[in-house]
Amino acid sequence: MNFINPIEILELENTDIAVIDNSIVKKAKRKLFADIDLSDNGHLDYKGLSLTKTDCEKVIDELENTNALEFYSHLVSNKLLNEFLVNGNERLFESFKQESIYKLPEFVKFISPYFSPKFDRAILKAFTDEDVERLRNILRTQVLISTADLNLAFKGLSIEIQNRLQKVDAITKDIKNEESDYSDEDIDEVIDLVKDLFPKELLNQLPPYFQSQINKIAASINFLQLAIWNEFGNSHVALNLLEHLLELNIESVSKPTFQKNYEIVKRKHIDQLEQEKFAPILKVWAETLLNLRTIHTKIEESKMKPKDALGTINSIPIEDLNKLESFADEIRISIAFMLRGISVSMWNVHHDIDTAIKTITKALSINLTSENKTKLNADFSKLKELKKERDEIGEPVSSAPSLSLINGCGTTIYGKTLYFVIIGIPILPIARYNCEETFNGYRFFGKLKLHTWQKVWKYGLIGYVSFLILKALIENN
Repeated sequence: MNFINPIEILELENTDIAVIDNSIVKKAKRKLFADIDLSDNGHLDYKGLSLTKTDCEKVIDELENTNALEFYSHLVSNKLLNEFLVNGNERLFESFKQESIYKLPEFVKFISPYFSPKFDRAILKAFTDEDVERLRNILRTQVLISTADLNLAFKGLSIEIQNRLQKVDAITKDIKNEESDYSDEDIDEVIDLVKDLFPKELLNQLPPYFQSQINKIAASINFLQLAIWNEFGNSHVALNLLEHLLELNIESVSKPTFQKNYEIVKRKHIDQLEQEKFAPILKVWAETLLNLRTIHTKIEESKMKPKDALGTINSIPIEDLNKLESFADEIRISIAFMLRGISVSMWNVHHDIDTAIKTITKALSINLTSENKTKLNADFSKLKELKKERDEIGEPVSSAPSLSLINGCGTTIYGKTLYFVIIGIPILPIARYNCEETFNGYRFFGKLKLHTWQKVWKYGLIGYVSFLILKALIENN
């Protein structure tokens, strides 16, 4: 729809509006039509527009309306606005000034249908050119847009923003479906892409009409950063996207969620930076963890005895591990609970309660949170109870020991101890049992450990006898 100022085509610019009546208009109209008839193509050239008599007559008839006559007269004097309405000349934006007539709803309603589509083209171009200053100047003129024409005035820019949203959503979808062309090496390019698609300096100038789309932009960026975090684990990209998102003028119930996500990702990013900084140290402890995992597997599969693993476990420098800063919290937890797992397997698979207790004691020496300490202490207490119970009852025996005496020599039970006897005299303690005497023998419940004095007696006697034998052999030679 073209804007035509009838006062201009009738050449009544210099005529006082107060004296313009039907006779003056008719006279000017006859002259205009005569000029059109005499023209080469039967058209009037008006500021680049080619007008027919019909075009002219239609707009000239509007002068019968007093308001229209007043508004057209004002536009004759407001050349910048008049030219913009006719051909979209954007000089209007360079020196726009508020005028009292702009406050008249009737005037705005009168020019808005012509102003809005040209405004739409101008604001779209300023946005796509990323011309912040020009966009600001253009938006100063939105007072000339009636509420009924807002969709027309912002149609092009709204479509542009929607297209950009779809582009980002497509990237997010591809990443989530593992179909993205981005990799760990170039995923950071998404940061500049998003900032280019959604420049905060431009978006934050837009009027309330665009608030819903700005909220959608924020949600779209949030979904993108979540996809990048889940797929690539890249906190740097996720953090930058959230920072950009929060710099937009958001009015959404989701804003607290965005802020919470920002704080979470920020902490993760700091952790990642620390991990990168301390990567060599963490690598050493990661190797320790792998060695412990191998030991655990071997013990589970009975390919290694608990006592054979104890040397490696005891060699772990727990003091060095405890001196590390918070970046090592996760590796401390992993090592502690790997030792716990080894301890459990030592008992469950091999029934080696002592080595199991030593192993979990090693785990308890690691600096952990009170919650994790509580879990390990619970396991430690269970093992201690099992040890106490085992010390009282003894280890299960698959068969009773052989008890036989020939001429007072052999093996027999004194108290709870199995002795080798000579002429009825107990000479060598062999083992202790949890047992009770029956009518025709003994009932064995479990095997107990020898007392310390019995061990000294046993191995001392064996050593002394071995010494005498060795001495005799040497003397005979």
